[in-house]
Amino acid sequence: MAATHPPTLRILCFGASITAGFHHLGLSHHPYAKRLAQRLQTALPSSKITIDIDALSGDRVIGGQYSSRLKSHFGTTTSATKTDYDWLIFQGGGNDLGYGKEPTAIFKEMQKLWDGCVSGGAKVMALTVTETSDQSEGTRERYGKLNGLIRDFDGGEGVWVADVERKVPYGGMDPEVRRKVWDDGLHLKALGYDMIGDAVADGLLEVLKVEQSPREKL
Repeated sequence: MAATHPPTLRILCFGASITAGFHHLGLSHHPYAKRLAQRLQTALPSSKITIDIDALSGDRVIGGQYSSRLKSHFGTTTSATKTDYDWLIFQGGGNDLGYGKEPTAIFKEMQKLWDGCVSGGAKVMALTVTETSDQSEGTRERYGKLNGLIRDFDGGEGVWVADVERKVPYGGMDPEVRRKVWDDGLHLKALGYDMIGDAVADGLLEVLKVEQSPREKL
């Protein structure tokens, strides 16, 4: 039997400037949600798909508005609000790293936020943190540590991971390709955001494929 498609699929893409699709000094925006919507509608033609975006450029997981923004959608870990969203696509931590926060502290706060969303009835697709043009050893080590913690959490407690950092690298990308993908050393161009959308779609569709596949009778 073929896998069935969910009748509806409601998704919230949540984060900061990368989620907003910020580029060209903020004069233009091309959120990865556009490409994600195209991919999902093509793969799930019978599903009614709704994708919302909650993105605040410059926001931080620690000391920022991530928690209060998510509470408006999902409540708290102790008093969860049942949400209409099936999935939260979450990216955060890049601005925190820029402010010198420790990767382990950032990750702990992320886990708290994810717990609240799962308690509210949604699944979470966590995105790794995209690189920047700062390829110094110390910066790469801190980004690597946070992304390693995120990767290791894949499939744990209602949370899956889409590794956008490896799909859209900065340091390891061919310079000619980089000029087409990256904008200012921190943000991407439209092509780069579409690449993130593809990475998210690939991860999400893989999970949905497993969930929607009919189980074999024993």
